[in-house]
Amino acid sequence: MNIGLVRHFKVNCNTKIFMTSYDFEEWVRQYDNSDIIENEIDFGNIKWQKCFSSDLYRAVRTAETIFEGEILKTNLLREVCISPIFKSSIKLPYIFWCISGRIAWLFKHKSQMETIEGTKERVKELLDTIENEAHMNILIVCHGFFMKTLQKELKKRGFYGESIKRPQNGTLYLYKK
Repeated sequence: MNIGLVRHFKVNCNTKIFMTSYDFEEWVRQYDNSDIIENEIDFGNIKWQKCFSSDLYRAVRTAETIFEGEILKTNLLREVCISPIFKSSIKLPYIFWCISGRIAWLFKHKSQMETIEGTKERVKELLDTIENEAHMNILIVCHGFFMKTLQKELKKRGFYGESIKRPQNGTLYLYKK
């Protein structure tokens, strides 16, 4: 069984260097609804029988571009939502909002909509479903931050493949069992 992880194609969305918390929330909404910039993906000689995709626009568009056939869209593959850790009218660096939001997620801060446990549960639920298709090669189109939790659970379940440190857009990461 092969599982191929693909981070959605690059998103065509501009980012300001400095943002208020409101600006950051607006940017997240804009990013979630922006179009993608396609690129070629090398799938080797693997024939993918099934494709699961996050139901967010950028992932669905990527899946439609790279997979011929039915795409099973699911919110289980959605990116971990990121929110500002506090309200501020002071413009702070964009990277501050990103890093502080991810640290807040890790430490279960009330500013974040999902906890690390919630993300792990989504991954387990998805993989429980996918492992019922053990005879198939399955392509999964999802998101960069989410992929890190997904790969850890794949390895716990006996899959092996490249460790993903910084998932690249539109790149295949192959896991085998």
